[in-house]
Amino acid sequence: MTDTQRLNWLQREQMSLINDDFGHWAVTQDGMQNRPDKTPADIATSFFIEKSNWHTTIRKAVDAAIAAAEENP
Repeated sequence: MTDTQRLNWLQREQMSLINDDFGHWAVTQDGMQNRPDKTPADIATSFFIEKSNWHTTIRKAVDAAIAAAEENP
């Protein structure tokens, strides 16, 4: 899978790519934020990521999310 395909999947599925500032990456669709505006604005977003969903690279995180989505359509 190419990086472009990974990015297209993230955008199509409306997923969020998260990092923890320590080199770990996760992909999630679950989270809460204040109501976004039609124009860019400041927002606060909160996510809960299970330990098993953190990965050492962006590619591994996206690939794991894609595999999980394919297992549970």
